[in-house]
Amino acid sequence: MEKTLSPSMHTRLRFLRAFAWCAACSVALVGVAALSGWVFGIGFLKSVVPGWVTMMVNTACTLIAAGLALGVGLPTAPSHARLLLKQLLAGLVTLVGLLTLMEYISGVNLGIDQLLMTDDSTTKLANHPGRMAPATAVCAVASGVSLLLLGLRPRLSQAFALVTLLTALVALVGYVFDVGTLRTVGAYTSMAIHTVTSFMLLSLGIMAAQPLAGFIRVLVSDTAGGTVARSMLASIPVVVFSTGVLLLFGEAQGLYDNRFTLALLATLSMVFLTHVIVRISTRLHRVDLSREQAQRELQALNAMLEHRVVERTQELEVANASLVTEIAERKRAEDDIRRLSFTDELTGLHNRRSFFLLAEQGLKAARRNNLASLLFFIDLDGLKRTNDTFGHEAGDLVITAAAQVLKAGFRDTDVVARIGGDEFVVLAIGAGELPEVISARVQALVDELNRSGRCRYPLSLSIGVISCQPQELRPLDELLAKADALMYANKQQRHGRVER
Repeated sequence: MEKTLSPSMHTRLRFLRAFAWCAACSVALVGVAALSGWVFGIGFLKSVVPGWVTMMVNTACTLIAAGLALGVGLPTAPSHARLLLKQLLAGLVTLVGLLTLMEYISGVNLGIDQLLMTDDSTTKLANHPGRMAPATAVCAVASGVSLLLLGLRPRLSQAFALVTLLTALVALVGYVFDVGTLRTVGAYTSMAIHTVTSFMLLSLGIMAAQPLAGFIRVLVSDTAGGTVARSMLASIPVVVFSTGVLLLFGEAQGLYDNRFTLALLATLSMVFLTHVIVRISTRLHRVDLSREQAQRELQALNAMLEHRVVERTQELEVANASLVTEIAERKRAEDDIRRLSFTDELTGLHNRRSFFLLAEQGLKAARRNNLASLLFFIDLDGLKRTNDTFGHEAGDLVITAAAQVLKAGFRDTDVVARIGGDEFVVLAIGAGELPEVISARVQALVDELNRSGRCRYPLSLSIGVISCQPQELRPLDELLAKADALMYANKQQRHGRVER
């Protein structure tokens, strides 16, 4: 989840983790220092200032266990052994606090107060030597439960840590303003000053160790609430405490009485709260202005993007239409190339290549279907003389006229092709007519064309034809050669000499 956080949030999270480590170490060291004071008889380690409340041995051990538990549980994914150690230490803290509270409530001495070391200090409460204060026991229970829930139920863990913080904060206020009732419960001992600060630091460390839960998540966020919270929480405690201390100092110096102190405190509180409200309002106003500006920029960007999309769509439509046209033209060109590769350009008949492909397929089909075929070899007489006498345009007209005659004389299913300058071939599969009948029909069409005058030059055809039976397996080249020979014989018979 942290991979999606902003760089500023990553910086705050690193700071909170470092703070949690420092808090764990500091709390444990305070406990070690107080315990050393008991072991070696060093007074200032036990009470900080002579005459102040002494931290008890059980309290020092509780702080050591709590600091270690926080430090052990700090890794994001602690091992099973670390998690077990953390739970044992937190359970010990909770147990000590609960047993102490039971002693206060029931009035029974369970023998835990001086279990580790005899209290030889000059305490005013000799009936409870070595016993931690009730407020300290409450902090121990709340901190222990908070540590037990650390990493398991972050919100609930922070809630118990907040109980510890508020309890210790009340005692701290009692020390700062010298109000004994805020740090003492009834006739029982009050919390030592280093016990108060240690539990406050411990509770803050527990909350910092779980920065993505509860209120701490808001505090580290980049939202308006997070910005305001970071600003206000950093200044309010300092200002309030400073104001109270200054007013208390002035009263102690006789500069004014307690009524004036109260009036001045109320006035300063109103001024400060007004300043806080104005500051919060200003920050939220800036956030709203930034959000509105961002929305306007986003709307402008969306409009620009929509305009670009429309322009791009139009360009694509034009390009697509051009592409469609280009594809159609290319298809037509390919069709023309394909047609030209299989069609005689002058007559529109099949060319030599096309004839051989279709004839081979046709003869195979005829053999499969047991059909007889007729193969005609037709030569245009006198084409060379026409070209020499009248020009090649005249020769082309004669060739075209011959092609028209052959188209008319044969069926649409017959393969009619021009395979040379003046040579035509026709494959008629399953004709159903005698070759003499077909040849006569073609000759009649030639005579009719010559009589009609549609062709300015006389047309003459020599025809050779062979019959191909289904059982014959002779190759097409051999069949064409035989038909060519019969055509040549027909030409000699009709003209008495060879004329190409």
